[in-house]
Amino acid sequence: MPKNKEISDEVKRLSDIFADISADKRALVKNLIQNAAYMAVKLRELQELIDQDGLIEHYDNGGGQTGNKIGSAVQIYQKMLPSYNQVIKTLAGMLPSGEKDAAIRSADPMAEFLTQR
Repeated sequence: MPKNKEISDEVKRLSDIFADISADKRALVKNLIQNAAYMAVKLRELQELIDQDGLIEHYDNGGGQTGNKIGSAVQIYQKMLPSYNQVIKTLAGMLPSGEKDAAIRSADPMAEFLTQR
């Protein structure tokens, strides 16, 4: 599936989840949903890279130093995930009371998993 299609599909999914946000906050929400959709798609891509390449990568700096280090995809994933979670929490915070938890669980499958434990 082309990346733009994946992002568009994610925008639609998130827009449906956060449809009950008040009209006066729609402009802000649109941008946040765009960002969340982009990050969600990129996080999935990073997960695929991590599954393919593993968590650790070997390096050789050419000066005789070699070793193992945390993979580049893992580092990017670790930096992007908190940003994604913050955007989802911000969106959920704009929902009417009582809808926040359900929206977070719908937007983030990991949150749903954690709340079931």
